[in-house]
Amino acid sequence: MTKTRSLALATALTLTLGVGIGAGTGAASAATSVATPAATSATSTSFVAPNGYTYDFANATTNDPKAAAALAKVRAALPSDWRSRQAAVAKRLKVEPSSAREALERAIDPTQYQCSPTALDAYVDQILSGIDYSNLFFLATTGALDVPTYDSLLFGSPTDPRYALPAAYRNELTSAFRKAQGFWDIDGSNIQLMAMHGDVLRDQARLTRTLAVMYEVPESQVAGLAQAIGEVVASDPGLQKGANPIFTLNAFAFSAEGDPDPVVAGVPDKLIFGDGILAALEAIGVGDVGPRAVLGHEYGHHVQYDKDLFNSPLTGPEATRRTELMADAFGTYFVTHKRGLALNSARVLQAERSFYAVGDCSFTSAGHHGTPNQRLKASTWGFSVADSAQKQGHILPSLTLDAQFEAKLPEFVAPDA
Repeated sequence: MTKTRSLALATALTLTLGVGIGAGTGAASAATSVATPAATSATSTSFVAPNGYTYDFANATTNDPKAAAALAKVRAALPSDWRSRQAAVAKRLKVEPSSAREALERAIDPTQYQCSPTALDAYVDQILSGIDYSNLFFLATTGALDVPTYDSLLFGSPTDPRYALPAAYRNELTSAFRKAQGFWDIDGSNIQLMAMHGDVLRDQARLTRTLAVMYEVPESQVAGLAQAIGEVVASDPGLQKGANPIFTLNAFAFSAEGDPDPVVAGVPDKLIFGDGILAALEAIGVGDVGPRAVLGHEYGHHVQYDKDLFNSPLTGPEATRRTELMADAFGTYFVTHKRGLALNSARVLQAERSFYAVGDCSFTSAGHHGTPNQRLKASTWGFSVADSAQKQGHILPSLTLDAQFEAKLPEFVAPDA
């Protein structure tokens, strides 16, 4: 069955709610569906965009003169293996690159699953609509869309005001974070809570520093690229000088525990919120509870890290889907439990809607998080475990909750179409 693919670039511009960046897992991306240009073939990586030009994200080629000229300057400045260097660093840091990844075979048969666009998909359409295709292609191909992620991951600190949580959410998220630290049966005292912002794209020094790490070259070698990226971000009104939510439309957990790479091992455990994900949750109508639900999900990943719950016989998309649905369940268990955030019934519905909205239809992607229905089922189950407990003040050990989740997982992922 031929799959009509969404714009690869838009697939790259993903909401990584539930991203598990760290030991034993890649940053799982929940791909969004936006404007769908025609794919040249069922297995091609080239796409004809509405502007008439063809973009090949896998090979970094295009017949768009503007984008081609920009990439020519990149090739002239960087080593010939610049693409493989970029991929190698992403692999070392467990960051899923922002590029389209199509599997040769489907992980699950999408004809058996209900999977349709959500409110989040419409929001992504909206924030992409005003951006020039040439600029999007250039930013995606050069890794610029990942810069805020790398910057906060490698250089961010909760004591540095440049990585401070937005004032409107700071108290709410900090309070929920501290509650989670006392709720779960792991030592979360070393986890750092912070934000990432698109303003790094306007800071040439930070931008250059980050690109140097991403390409494993001296800063002098990427200074020109940093300047070019800065000019694109400053000149395209749709990019809002880096403030467009697309640059920070994610939240993620990171742990280097057990990683032999000294560079990776030196990065502290982190839980990072992007401005974009907070804006998205507000836009789709779950701004009241959504941020705390996301925090509960991401802290659930830290429980998985600590308890070695990423390991399973599953591989590829199905493995990622398992860990993401588990984090949905753990997160909702925490935010609804009497000794957690104790959300009332109306807010429970908002929490469930939050997870439904970030479901995805990327069945073949290694970052497949689960369909909207699957994520809703996992979240609803997490609430039911907390709500139906005979001893409302009792918190289940995380391994006990995991065992119950594993028993229910086949029901969550069963065909529903």
